[in-house]
Amino acid sequence: MSKISFLTLALSCGLSCLGLQAQDDPKWDDTQKKDWDKAFEKVEIPSSVDGKKQAAILYKAKSEKPKPLIVSLHTWSGDYTQKDPLAKEILARDWNYIHPDFRGPNNSPEAMGSTLVISDIADAIDFALENTNTDPNGVHIIGVSGGGYATLLAFMNLDYPVKSFSAWAPISDIEAWYWESVGRDQKYAGDILQALEADSVVFKEEEALKRSPIAHEFPVEKRKGSQLFIYEGIHDGYTGSVPITHSINMYNRLVGELKYGTSEMDKIIKKAADDPDLVSPQSTIELLTKRMDPNYDPNFNLFGRNIYLYRNFGNISLTLFEGGHEQLPQALSLIPIKAISPMKANILTLGDSNGEHVGGWVDQLKEILPQSKIVNISKSGRTIGFDNLGRTELNALKNIQTYLNEAEEEIGNESYDYILLCLGTNDTKSVFAERQDEVVINFEKLVDTILEHDLVKKEKAQLLFITPPPIRTENIIEKYQGGNERLAALMPKFKSILEQREVPVVDVFNPLQGVLDYYAEDGVHMSPEGQEIIAGKILDRLKNY
Repeated sequence: MSKISFLTLALSCGLSCLGLQAQDDPKWDDTQKKDWDKAFEKVEIPSSVDGKKQAAILYKAKSEKPKPLIVSLHTWSGDYTQKDPLAKEILARDWNYIHPDFRGPNNSPEAMGSTLVISDIADAIDFALENTNTDPNGVHIIGVSGGGYATLLAFMNLDYPVKSFSAWAPISDIEAWYWESVGRDQKYAGDILQALEADSVVFKEEEALKRSPIAHEFPVEKRKGSQLFIYEGIHDGYTGSVPITHSINMYNRLVGELKYGTSEMDKIIKKAADDPDLVSPQSTIELLTKRMDPNYDPNFNLFGRNIYLYRNFGNISLTLFEGGHEQLPQALSLIPIKAISPMKANILTLGDSNGEHVGGWVDQLKEILPQSKIVNISKSGRTIGFDNLGRTELNALKNIQTYLNEAEEEIGNESYDYILLCLGTNDTKSVFAERQDEVVINFEKLVDTILEHDLVKKEKAQLLFITPPPIRTENIIEKYQGGNERLAALMPKFKSILEQREVPVVDVFNPLQGVLDYYAEDGVHMSPEGQEIIAGKILDRLKNY
């Protein structure tokens, strides 16, 4: 047995000896979900190695400006047709995207970490670069389970300067996983045998080593501008198919080489005993047996999931969180993509709580536009034209002249380039359900009043309307029940009014429908990560003027 594999097997032997029963395939390996939104298209990519055509699912960003490319890698038993949970958010963010086949399920010699797999992933990146408006410095690879395994393979082997690699619940050592799968009576053991040598019933240790990311040469120089993020749920291996040792060992192996110049695991593990940058054998055993850290910091979490271990050294990080064999729905927001624009503009923002709250879309816009001046007069509870909560000051229509006059004074001798209006959520509360016709009338009056003000009429500020974000349709507090349906009915009426006046619309209502629950715990107010999507869509529109 190889030295690399020995520690993995030793540390995970407790799992194999617990009498665990055979488990169902994890939900991330559900190969039956193959329905794709019509915005995605099937493409074929000739292999640069053997000429075979590789199918893939592609999405081209609609923006005129360069956008990031997300290379999403399918799971162990999947292929390019497998439904990707990231797809809805790709549409919401309007990022370029490719979902390649790279030889399909990992049950043949052409698949499972072969040189053809690496070349196929490289070919997919080249194809996307040629056929989308991808920023060549903004390529990011992500995958879970078998896709996490492929992400590690890409990190160790690709020549292209990928910006980040996000490996969720990855397999790093094929030999270890073979025996772990045998012990759990899982089909993956049979897949591995077939991938190492077709129709063989004998495990090929040397070939397994060739297909294990943990045994590959670490291209340190090529990865100096990249980041590798390894995420793993603490219960994986118990309630899932890949023990946490795969993530821990891969992290230790890479950091050991960065810090001590060695790839030999026995030497690295000795260093780990008293090096806080590494994960010690004692810590690993405690995490395997306790499946938590009693001393975890409840304020340090991953979208509400407790973090039981976090390590970071150089460009490599490891996060063990409360969870199983999974990728969190908010995975795209953890990829280090932050649009910072040099644009200089004076912007007035008029919204409700989503604009006023700390971390709201206005705060996100300020981060994206550090050289712009943004005057924010958003107010929690504000409506288009109702005295919400019995408070006249929350009625935008009644107070719009005052709002704009005060904003004019605040900008002084300068003028506004943009006025961003984002209201309507509170007008669809249950208390106003029978007054929706009034909302349309009030909206038209509000827009006209803004367009007639000196800020627009004389100083030529450009008014933009940002649609309200959606509201959860189920498990929502009573005052917002039915609000999303009412918003949906209002949107075309608002857009018609705005089209007649040539006022641009930034639609966030429709794109965010598919991801609202990921980011809005209460179904109304999104977390900063969700608000960032809104700010990004606003920026796209501002850049076009």
